[in-house]
Amino acid sequence: MNPDELARLEEERSFLLSSLRDLEREREAGDIDDIDYAALHNGYTQRAAEVIKLISRGEALLPRRQSRPLTQRIAVVVGVLVLAVGAGWLVAAQSGQRLPGQSSSGGIEDSTATLLAQARAINFSDPAAAIETYSEILKLNPDHVEALTYRSWLIALVAREATEEVKLMALAAATQGLGHAIEVEPDYPDAHCFLGIVRFRLAGDALGAKEELDICASMNPPAEVQGFVDSIRSEVAAALGE
Repeated sequence: MNPDELARLEEERSFLLSSLRDLEREREAGDIDDIDYAALHNGYTQRAAEVIKLISRGEALLPRRQSRPLTQRIAVVVGVLVLAVGAGWLVAAQSGQRLPGQSSSGGIEDSTATLLAQARAINFSDPAAAIETYSEILKLNPDHVEALTYRSWLIALVAREATEEVKLMALAAATQGLGHAIEVEPDYPDAHCFLGIVRFRLAGDALGAKEELDICASMNPPAEVQGFVDSIRSEVAAALGE
């Protein structure tokens, strides 16, 4: 990719991300209905994912390149996730249909268990690799609640220190993934906990965060998750003036 094409893509990325911010402001002001908002948001998000992925590929071809930082790896992963949803993964997951190569055999279950163990082992030591491993699990079982939940959480966690465009992409991917996990298993506390944190940390939505965190707390989440929740609930309460 030549530098001029890369510059054009960077300009398009800036335009798309600015459009997403404007769209959020219009929604908050009540200037757009939910149907139009969803259509525009999905269109902008999917194209932004495509552009960010193209930019990452173009930068990788530049001379004397250095290893990509973790946040750039996350940007590519998030872009792939959004594109996958656009290509039909979400439809398959919501309908329960099997994707090509899936079966109900024990081999799939064994593969899932192996991948899950690998992902758990590297959740925080190599979150980008863990995200990719959880994605492999979801190719085998699009409704795997733990994979949906922890892939989304890791994307959001790493993106906190990333650029604005990566944060926006992460917010869209994480919110969608956690929402899907809750649809599949409403009583799984981790998904509610992490959705509350994502809403507060990435979206600045204290009220929406409180709703999910209250649900989370009522479900007695695991001790390692409870630590995150206790801390964030205090911050949310302060933000709401409680």
